[in-house]
Amino acid sequence: MFRIIAVILFLSLSSCIEAGKGYNSVIIEDSKEKYDSAQSNDQFESKDLSDIKHHKKRLKIALLLPMSGKNKSLGESLFNSATLSLFDNDQDNDIELILFDSMAAESNIKKTFKSIIDQNIKIVIGPIFSDEVEKIADDVIKNNIIMISLSNNQKLLGNVGDNAAIFVAGMVPEVQIDKIVSFALSQGKSSFAVIAPNNQYGIVSAAIYKKMVKDRDAVFVTSELYSPNGNGVGNAVKRAVNAFSVPSNVAEGGGNILQEDFIVEDIEKTHAQIILVPDSGRRLSKIVKKINEENINNRDIKIVGTSQWDNILTLGDPYLIGGWFAAPNNEKFREFERKYYQIFTKFPPRMSSIIYDSILSITNIISKKNGIDVKLQDFIAYKTNELNGFSGIDGAFRYLSNGLVQRNLAILEVGQGRFEVIEAPDPDFML
Repeated sequence: MFRIIAVILFLSLSSCIEAGKGYNSVIIEDSKEKYDSAQSNDQFESKDLSDIKHHKKRLKIALLLPMSGKNKSLGESLFNSATLSLFDNDQDNDIELILFDSMAAESNIKKTFKSIIDQNIKIVIGPIFSDEVEKIADDVIKNNIIMISLSNNQKLLGNVGDNAAIFVAGMVPEVQIDKIVSFALSQGKSSFAVIAPNNQYGIVSAAIYKKMVKDRDAVFVTSELYSPNGNGVGNAVKRAVNAFSVPSNVAEGGGNILQEDFIVEDIEKTHAQIILVPDSGRRLSKIVKKINEENINNRDIKIVGTSQWDNILTLGDPYLIGGWFAAPNNEKFREFERKYYQIFTKFPPRMSSIIYDSILSITNIISKKNGIDVKLQDFIAYKTNELNGFSGIDGAFRYLSNGLVQRNLAILEVGQGRFEVIEAPDPDFML
């Protein structure tokens, strides 16, 4: 208990928001009541940080998170995860976390980011959303800053300079979809369809999925979209379940239009054996339920997903039992989840492991270098005990020269109250 309190007090003193805007103190709302016996609420909330000098012997890392606005709760949870990682991994007290509100300055993130530049901070964790990253990308590279963004937008890849980079640390769709398609093929599945939301994530996921299926000479049956608000789900499901492909020799010019007056026999129809649904929560449940209802012939259809499925709502849904998805092996996350809940009396968002592992990787680099002068190559070329990469809550990962944080994923199956690992992560990933 004492050690946890010490960490929170340390961060309350060493963290700050942009001077003159928003907060002038760090508020950890979830922990106030729990630590009342050690410090009063006023002591947590009223410290004036304007005259706090940063410890010059520590590596300054900016946390650029939403501490106000509609995503404030998410930002606070990620900040909590950062404090836990610092407590667990920074045994030599080498790191100073400095908190900046990505939603401060009237949503002008460039103005907030200038405060980071002015303080000569060279490592930034955050922001969460790709549109925020895009607004400051040029400033990141121009000022030789290493940014570990929490976005999963693959369009951000390639923002790399001589000693600057924007790493995409979120779970990018391409890696997950590649894993799930490869596994499905290894299980004898050969025909694929997708039902996705008509938004950026859904459209990108559907396009990647279609390309990967075709590149492997499998059959892609159809891609169906529905409104992000859930409208059109029923029609999209009906089309996907009943759509079929036919041999190219019965289609005009080998295309998708049947030859005139041709009657398709059932034996020549190829329906989807695998349907990807890159969504989560109640809408995912609704879609899978409708797939089952529409599948009146009881064809063998396997529903698959992405790491969005990795949450408690999926586990509690009987319609999803037996579904597959690609994600990190979540055993360590469940341990972290329990620890987080014991301290903050709520469950962490699934992406909290990303910020935890980001700080862990930096402490590993500092330990290996025996110093805090961390450069871009220290991330990309990190190697210890002949292993290439880091091991964290989400398993093995490494920073690539194009900005991708590459992860070693497993295939999980939704079971009764738990996710079963049906294909383990690659044991040779770090070799």
